[in-house]
Amino acid sequence: MYTRFNDHKETIACSLLGIFFLIQGLFILINYKGITTPESGSNEKVKNVFDFINIFFIELRNILGVVFQHSPLITILTGVILVAIGGVMFKFSRVMNRTTYYDRRFIVFFFSLTFLMFIWTTVLMSNVYGWTSMLFLVAFIVHMIYNVFNEYFDKKYRKAHYLVILFFYAVAYFFTQNSVYNNIDSGLRPTDVLSINMYFTMTWILGLLSLSVGVFLSKSENILKRPVKEEKNEMSRVASRRKLKFDVDVNKYFKFMQPVYNFRDKIIQKFYDFFEIQPVKWIRVNYIELVLGILTLLVIFLEFNNRNNVVFEGLFKISNIKYMYEWFNLALTFVLALLYIIFTILNTVRNTAYNRQMIIIVALWLKVTTSLFITLFRDVELSIFILPLNFALVLLTTPLLLMSIFKTFRGEKDEKA
Repeated sequence: MYTRFNDHKETIACSLLGIFFLIQGLFILINYKGITTPESGSNEKVKNVFDFINIFFIELRNILGVVFQHSPLITILTGVILVAIGGVMFKFSRVMNRTTYYDRRFIVFFFSLTFLMFIWTTVLMSNVYGWTSMLFLVAFIVHMIYNVFNEYFDKKYRKAHYLVILFFYAVAYFFTQNSVYNNIDSGLRPTDVLSINMYFTMTWILGLLSLSVGVFLSKSENILKRPVKEEKNEMSRVASRRKLKFDVDVNKYFKFMQPVYNFRDKIIQKFYDFFEIQPVKWIRVNYIELVLGILTLLVIFLEFNNRNNVVFEGLFKISNIKYMYEWFNLALTFVLALLYIIFTILNTVRNTAYNRQMIIIVALWLKVTTSLFITLFRDVELSIFILPLNFALVLLTTPLLLMSIFKTFRGEKDEKA
């Protein structure tokens, strides 16, 4: 089944994009009156998951209303264009399944579509996050450059590549979340925050999906493939100049991990020298990661379990929807902690998934740290965790983050640092 999916991933991705554009276009056409004259949904009640989905679409309508307010003609035209793009995507999916003749044209289309989706997301985000939305656009561009030109990046520096990308996303997430919480008291509700984040995440994932199709097709057409190094021999000046264009060593900028490892080794050696002890061979960093990871999972589970009764009793209105917001964030945090345990076990048993473990712990640490910062320095009554548990999670995840960054990735040829 996986092989079949892998063989048709570009057509599947194309179909998913078609569904996304079709639904969004139809939603705009059906709700164009509500989009051009946004209404508040504060009196709505949430009793089940269908009510919550309804609230999500209400908030989405309000988000789009900021862009299309008082412009029914532009709103209808946008809806028609999105429906047309959705239909075109289904057509492209069938064509790609039959022939590779149009692949070069598809490459241009999907790269252009990815860029337009990121611009569209940034425009919508700017109405909520303000200027900080540009930070996400920068992170998108960095991520896109890496995906497009990853043939030119040496796989042994992959950890450094991911750290750079994660840094840009972390900065964008921290500042955008602070920007949102600054507006909580000025009319922005918890449902707005939840719906905004869900919609932007969905658009971001589909944008990367569109990019992946463009990259896949370009690699199959040998457009972005790294040129094979030729043996040194006599070349004309013209040929020499042409060759120099491809002889740029981008990997020299990603050798910063070696000084990090050297610093780590010095600290560890000084620790052993100070206590006059020898390293114990059977103790591995993975064991410490597992212990702290399990403690983190238990703390999150306790808080998550406490919120279940409040959320599922269905007695709150949209004005108190912050409980639902907190529950969804706790659920996401719990999933991140669970994935971290899984990847750490894979590290320990099979020496795999090092980069995935690092990505998850960065996301988890960033989430709990941003939550703590907002609780301490923003005057809002909206937090994922109560303060003592938030402190505990930051104290537990910070060593895990540092261990993952300082740890040498062994066991994977492509990820060897």
